[in-house]
Amino acid sequence: MALALGHAAITLLALPPPASAHAWYSRECCGEMDCAPVERVEVLPEGALRVTSRVGTTVVPASFPRQESPDQDMHVCMVRYSHFDDMRPVCFFVPPTPTAPPS
Repeated sequence: MALALGHAAITLLALPPPASAHAWYSRECCGEMDCAPVERVEVLPEGALRVTSRVGTTVVPASFPRQESPDQDMHVCMVRYSHFDDMRPVCFFVPPTPTAPPS
């Protein structure tokens, strides 16, 4: 019995650790600390978006660079540089734009 438990423990230790659900966030985008899936999106005038995640709410200007999201969901990374500032986007991930079928 003890030998079987020892083998089970060794097997568990040999397995790779499970990957984070969003391990793909780059270090440039807060290194997984301030990045999260978008929970709510509001379209503002001139194409800006007000997005909310578990981290907070920020406005993403229409001209802000977008990166392709590998999981088909929208994600935002945001920071607050001081307690006087609003949250600011660092990275914004959006699902890929579907391509039109050939006609």
